[in-house]
Amino acid sequence: MTDTTGASSRGYEQLPIPFGWFAVAMSDEIAPGQLKTLRYFGQEFVVWRSEAGDLRAVDPYCPHLGAHLGGGEVVGETLRCPFHHWSFNGEGGVADIPYAKLVPPKLKRACLSTWPIREDLGVVFVWRHPRKVAPKWEVATAAIIADESWVLAEKHDWVVKTHVQEITENGQDYAHFRAVHGTQGPPASEFKLDGWSRYNAVETQMVTPRGPMTGRIEVLAVGPGQSFTRFTDVTDVYMVQQTTPIDAETTHLRWQLYHPPGISDGKMRVNAARMRDLVKQINQDIPIWERKRYNPAPLLVDGDGPVLAYRQQYARFYQFDDAEPAVAAA
Repeated sequence: MTDTTGASSRGYEQLPIPFGWFAVAMSDEIAPGQLKTLRYFGQEFVVWRSEAGDLRAVDPYCPHLGAHLGGGEVVGETLRCPFHHWSFNGEGGVADIPYAKLVPPKLKRACLSTWPIREDLGVVFVWRHPRKVAPKWEVATAAIIADESWVLAEKHDWVVKTHVQEITENGQDYAHFRAVHGTQGPPASEFKLDGWSRYNAVETQMVTPRGPMTGRIEVLAVGPGQSFTRFTDVTDVYMVQQTTPIDAETTHLRWQLYHPPGISDGKMRVNAARMRDLVKQINQDIPIWERKRYNPAPLLVDGDGPVLAYRQQYARFYQFDDAEPAVAAA
């Protein structure tokens, strides 16, 4: 089975929408008592936060007579349908039918399909699988941010007209660093795969106002939707990234950029300059992503980077029918 929802004319009909944990909102975008209709993965769903603060995600249509629950309201710890005021609890069971003497036992069980949902570092994630398979790994987190009280300095997001695989594949394409971003010389690199995770470490020469210097970039990617990147040179910047398919040819890219606590004003200015350069680089990449075509059999040479190894691992996120062992997120 493959899921080709929203296949495009740029070769993306060859790439399904992957399964995994994906960011769908920032935590502060959904207040207690609020609900939102969201559209990702080529489909709609409703995310709501109970009055007590618990987040829930459900399919958008009421199983009673099909009303769209995005027009309903949160009442205490339940979601109320706008059509007949049936109320659903967080597990998708019917909690109340105002005109019925009792709720039939079969309706108290989950009759409204729910989505696994999590929050981490101010980001809301849902687990997306076309067959509603339970999560195969947990949402990953950047322990250094919480443990060492790193400071959130900037947030950015972009909607990019490209398949979600293309964005993280870009990090394996070492040759473009010099051609597009002006780094000096080919990078020295490490590349490791571990279950659902991927680790990259790249050292490259960068141009700075003080002359060329060696910079180190370490990336941990967990699943197709999360990655954590630390940039270490004259600066120390930690980037938390989420890539979420809107459909098969459109991706929502989010960044949260952090710096260590207690740094000097001078270091702060240098870190801010590094963050501006990162945003500049992504804005250099986007026009290329939005016009390129997916090539399933690229002509690769020495120095191009581990593109094929990356694709081989990424293909696991398209294996919708295969049983996979659970792997703990790093």
